[in-house]
Amino acid sequence: MAIHLRLSSAKLEAKQALNRHLKILDDITDRCVTSNNNNDGFLYLMAIPIIYAAWEGYFKITCSICLRRHCRPGQKVSAYPDVYAALWLQKEGFLASFLQKLLNTMTLGKQPKKQGFGKFDVLTTFTGEMKNWLGRPVDHLIDFDSLVMTHSNVNKAITELNAKIIGLDVGNVPLGRLDSLLEQRNSIAHGGLIAYPTRGNIENTLDYTRELITEFHNSVTHWLENH
Repeated sequence: MAIHLRLSSAKLEAKQALNRHLKILDDITDRCVTSNNNNDGFLYLMAIPIIYAAWEGYFKITCSICLRRHCRPGQKVSAYPDVYAALWLQKEGFLASFLQKLLNTMTLGKQPKKQGFGKFDVLTTFTGEMKNWLGRPVDHLIDFDSLVMTHSNVNKAITELNAKIIGLDVGNVPLGRLDSLLEQRNSIAHGGLIAYPTRGNIENTLDYTRELITEFHNSVTHWLENH
């Protein structure tokens, strides 16, 4: 039988993740800034994707820890808040099947007709499957990382979305420059960033990302201690 993630274990995992990802930033500082005596702009450029990866990695791990902490083996889906249950629902095959069958009964661009037998049958099947699903426990063996809503990138909006789902207070987390960091990372990945960053740019970005991760950790720790 699965065991509920204990507070001590959750806090330890979050702290270990914090240390690992801050160590990545320290390594970047050492190799791309401190030891970069020639001010090699290429090293500054290559630092940006790794800096962003440190943030995204820590974010996904700690959100997953919170979701695991919130999940209680044996508790029925119907007992969870709607927004939390929806994380599991979107992974269910019967939902994808229902949406596809419903789409097949519709003609896009035209006003819907009266309820037909085909659409009603689809809805009836979905209703039964939904009732059964709500009366079962959630799948506690699922990959909780896959439940974190990232949509490929973790910008300010995605951070706030996951915080809302979990119930994290991110009021003290400095999210203002996060979109800019992500834009720089994406520009490098897609060939859009031509000019090399300066040493000052990288130092400021490292300082910001350390603060971002640390404050997000404080928010996660506070949530864990109260849930």
